[in-house]
Amino acid sequence: MEVEKGGHCKYQIRYHIVWGVKYAHHILIGERPKFLKQIILEIAERYEYLIEAVGTDGNHVHIFAGAHPATSPAKLIQTLKSISAKKMFEQYPKIKKFLWGGALWSIGYYIRTVTDGPLDGVIKMYIEEQGKQTKKGKVCQLKLVP
Repeated sequence: MEVEKGGHCKYQIRYHIVWGVKYAHHILIGERPKFLKQIILEIAERYEYLIEAVGTDGNHVHIFAGAHPATSPAKLIQTLKSISAKKMFEQYPKIKKFLWGGALWSIGYYIRTVTDGPLDGVIKMYIEEQGKQTKKGKVCQLKLVP
């Protein structure tokens, strides 16, 4: 994890962020995860966030991200969730009907700060492996043990 530079500061802030699809529906399938990742990277570029990894597993999203200290974690998540939902609904309008015309993402989220060291590599790997299938066709779900 590198030291980032802001206008009048230097920082190393990273978060492991997770949020789910409304009603836990498995809609992040096919080309949708790839499109979602592209959207998230575009949002990050626009808002100067740092996205190190994005992973999905059918009904939830994992992100390893950082932002300037002036950006609160809640604001970071709000921006990512709101813009990504809008773009997903534009690209895949059937999702909105399937979710009864409401929100794409559930209200809540999980966030954890990540320090520089062995844990950041473990979390990056965990996120990148989300939704990948084993040779037997099963989805491999890693577990983070505290």
